[in-house]
Amino acid sequence: MPELPEVETIRRDLAHAVVGRAITAVEWLDARIVRGDVEGAELAARMVGRQGAAVARRGKFLVWRFTSGEGLLLHLGMSGRLTVGPRSDEAWPRHTHLVVALSSGAVVRLVDPRRFGRVAWLAAPAAGPGGMGPEPLSPRFTAESLGRILAGRRAPIKAVLLDQRRVAGLGNIYVDEALFRARLHPARPAGSLGAREVGALHRAIRRVLRDALADRGTTFMDYRDAHGQRGEHAAHLGVYGRAGQPCRRCGAPIVRVVVAARGTHLCARCQPAGAHGGSDTEVSGRRG
Repeated sequence: MPELPEVETIRRDLAHAVVGRAITAVEWLDARIVRGDVEGAELAARMVGRQGAAVARRGKFLVWRFTSGEGLLLHLGMSGRLTVGPRSDEAWPRHTHLVVALSSGAVVRLVDPRRFGRVAWLAAPAAGPGGMGPEPLSPRFTAESLGRILAGRRAPIKAVLLDQRRVAGLGNIYVDEALFRARLHPARPAGSLGAREVGALHRAIRRVLRDALADRGTTFMDYRDAHGQRGEHAAHLGVYGRAGQPCRRCGAPIVRVVVAARGTHLCARCQPAGAHGGSDTEVSGRRG
């Protein structure tokens, strides 16, 4: 599933294409991806003529805001791709569920093989989707606020960080990467971290996300940016997807275990179970 760096990369690309541009037609909208009170045909009709004012992101959601004060909520699900490009006479790609034509002559397409993506009409998009925790790259997300999120919780650190009600936008890739950088075992009870460890985790989360943003996200299979290009961050991952390969820090083999019902990658030497971590040593091999 696209996580914060991937969705933010798409947000920036989409904003460049749609802000100040009017929607001239909704050429296709698969009703099966529509959520909320406004059904497919009505949603498509409401979109036509709307002019883009901004594109915002909340967690893993995108909000395409219109000058009318309304908006469109988009979620890419597990495998969704949101691309912007010139209109073409070629057949739409397989699994195309939304095609929006713009006054610039470009089209926005949502392609989603697994069809877990969704769109919804927002009568008042300023707040966007609710019920989520702080954005981890925002000023609101401090070491102190992270400490309050973790305090007293017996659940594994990984489970708490994946909970969008606690921290918005984190997913399997970047939680594993942040815990590796902070030398914390993913199964440790969240409330067991000391202040030094919380500080290291806070720094690691922000550095991991910023590094991935600089590389325009991580592509293993489905993710592409809004121009159809792969993200370049996979080459710089410390543990995720590297089971059996040597740790970039100590040389021990990376292992894959299950924590909180999720496949989890870690270095057992750098992240020993039950041990106190707290060092945010950079992974060798990461450029600059």
